[in-house]
Amino acid sequence: MQSVPLYKRTTERSYAAALKVSHGFLHNLKKKGRLRTHSAANHPTLTPNHKVARLKWALAHIHPIPQVGNPTFIDMQQVIHIDEKWFYMNPETRQFYLLPKEENPYMCQQSKRYKIKAMFMAMIGKPLYDLTGNMLHDGKYGIFPFTYQQLAKKKRKNRDAGTLETKAVQSVTREEIRKIPHQIPRDEEFKAACTTHGFNIQLVFQPAQSPDLNVLDLGLFKVIQSLQYQSFPKKIEELIEKVYEAYEWFDPILNKYTWITLQSVMKMILEKEGGNNFNLPHMGMKKLDSLGLLLEFLEVEKELIEEAVQHLNTLLIPIHQQHEEYLDTEVDAD
Repeated sequence: MQSVPLYKRTTERSYAAALKVSHGFLHNLKKKGRLRTHSAANHPTLTPNHKVARLKWALAHIHPIPQVGNPTFIDMQQVIHIDEKWFYMNPETRQFYLLPKEENPYMCQQSKRYKIKAMFMAMIGKPLYDLTGNMLHDGKYGIFPFTYQQLAKKKRKNRDAGTLETKAVQSVTREEIRKIPHQIPRDEEFKAACTTHGFNIQLVFQPAQSPDLNVLDLGLFKVIQSLQYQSFPKKIEELIEKVYEAYEWFDPILNKYTWITLQSVMKMILEKEGGNNFNLPHMGMKKLDSLGLLLEFLEVEKELIEEAVQHLNTLLIPIHQQHEEYLDTEVDAD
């Protein structure tokens, strides 16, 4: 059964045809737990430099190895993640639950190439609690659309000429980004703003091709997309309103869990030598939390850290340099 190519295993019928067995035979194997389904998703392509950056990033978020026991991940309470995402008016397809004789919903759009969308920038940190466990801040620092307003030039069915209407910025340039709190560290204007009034705010790039290292992609954006798709916005103003509503509905408890998921992702990155050929781990955090067993800071086996560092050393030191260092050592010994 494993010899059948994956492209012939996308449906039970195609798999059964390749094996020359009945569809019912495969269906029974699935019911008995001897055959499982898996939804595969594309991962960002990683170069060796990407993997090195991911390994170094994960290691930088771990405490030094203690004399006894394993280290844990550092507290990221003072860290805020910032990222942008396009939100579309409607997905290509939707699934509905209908009565047998109910009419099928009708969806249409002017062109498949032109989809109404808006880019949003979101900022989120860890929820902040006091010593007794009461939440002081939910970790949500805002979500901002890249939009502008202009006067309508022509009269249409639902509005008059001269009406102020909202438009989405389709080309996000540096100037557009500067209007929102997100800019590259080399921007002098941004750096000056980060150090005024006694602040010491630093903007650090995360590794490229690594959405799995941003809590926004791990949690918030997925939740907002799901909640937003439960509505039917018909214009850009309604889309923005629904995204705002979904952002407000985002559960702070889920936000807390996402920061723990981030730690488990970094452990997987160490195990995969910087790669992303893994699925997001499922830890059953809700159940652990209800039992009082949920750890805020995950442990990292020191053997795993040592293996990752050793692997990095083989990647970062060229072969000829290793040979020269070996000769130098021999001379010093003499």
